[in-house]
Formats: sequence, structure tokens, C-alpha cells
Amino acid sequence: MGNNNSVTTNSALKKHIETATKTGVLQYDNKKLKEISPALCLPGLRTLSLNDNELQTIPTEISLMVNLKNLSIRNNQIGQLPDCFGQLKKLENIQLSQNQLRTLPSSFANLNSLRHLTLSHNYFTTIPESILKLQNLQLLDLSSNEITQIPDQIQTLQVDELNLNDNRINKISDHIRFCPRLKTLRLNRNNILLDVIPNGLLTDSNLSLLSYEGNRFDEKAFQGKEGYEQYMQRFTASRRKLE
Repeated sequence: MGNNNSVTTNSALKKHIETATKTGVLQYDNKKLKEISPALCLPGLRTLSLNDNELQTIPTEISLMVNLKNLSIRNNQIGQLPDCFGQLKKLENIQLSQNQLRTLPSSFANLNSLRHLTLSHNYFTTIPESILKLQNLQLLDLSSNEITQIPDQIQTLQVDELNLNDNRINKISDHIRFCPRLKTLRLNRNNILLDVIPNGLLTDSNLSLLSYEGNRFDEKAFQGKEGYEQYMQRFTASRRKLE
């Protein structure tokens, strides 16, 4: 019975691969897939979706997928990425939430086409340094990890929106105000005292939306913080642009 199921699975995957060679898109979600075979690593693929499977590793053959723009491997059991991952230089969108990642390879810094990176629901305790070197990132989602602080190196982060909801943050470097493009910062449900939020983030940055619910201070206290009026001017101006 088990062998028959395996044959059926292989046959179905083979059909998907044959179609993908023509379309450039391979979607094989929720199929109990346990490994990524070399046959699946097609150089012509632009989109690969393997969500909700049972993958534990990503093979080095993934480096063959030089035209890949969209990669989604949510809800698997992946513990690390291969060093060659940085060779996928056309990647624009990566979804790796709900895995078992704790670090990223240094080669990740080579993904200069990357626009959206989702690493929520993993086991990161720090913001990976390789992310801080990416030049074209628009959205970085590190929510629901185990991050405890925002370090000085954050000032090099090129991102429009940073999501750090549901972590364990209790320290924020004043250097965050130097992030050149940061407009939205999400810090809901952390362990943040009001004094931990740098005044400079409110008085002297481009930030126009700071979400902070579920921390160790309330809205009234936040309204009394130095820089609140300057922050609200930017907040109001950004809302008007959306109207």
C-alpha cells in the first residue's frame, strides 16, 4: 500500500515538473514531500512553491535555479539553508515562515534583487547580519521569533517595513533612527519599556508608523514621550497621502 502511494506521488510530481518546464511555475503544496530532488531544480523556473510539506533540508542543487524570482517553502521543517543559496541572485520574494531556522548563510547578502523576505515563526534570536547588507529590501518580516534586541548594526538595514511583532525585544539601539528608508516598524507584543524606545526614533527619523500594542507601557504614556508630536506629524502626513 505504501509503495503504491509512493508511486502515485512520484507520478504526480513528475507531471508537475513536466508542466513547469513549459510554464516556469512549479506549485506542489501540501503533498507530504520529504525531499527536493535534483530533477525538481529546473534552471528555467521563475516560481517555486513547496508549502506545507515535510522538507527538512534544501539541497545544493537549488543553486541551479538561476532564474528563480519567487520561492515559498512555508510550514516545513527546514533547519538551515545551504551556503550556495546566495547564488539565486534573481530572487525577489522569499517565504520561509514556520520552519526551524536559527541562522542564515553569509551568502544571503548577495541576494540584491530581494524585495520581500518573510522569516516569521522560526527560531532566530538575533537579526541575521547578512540581511543588513541587502540593498533593495522593501519588507522584512521576522515576527514570532525569539529576538531580544535591535542592535547598532541595524542602521545599515535598507527596508521600508520591519515587522518584529511577537518577539522578546527589551533593547533597541538608537542607531535605528539612521535607517534611511524605514517607514513602518511593528513591535507589538514584545517586552519593551517606554524608555527603551529611543527618542531619536520619534524626533529624527523617517518613521511614520510605529505599532507597539502589548508592551510594558500604554498609549497615554507614549503620548507623553519626547518626540511624540514630531512622530504624529509624519504619521498624519503619511495617512493623507493614502487618501
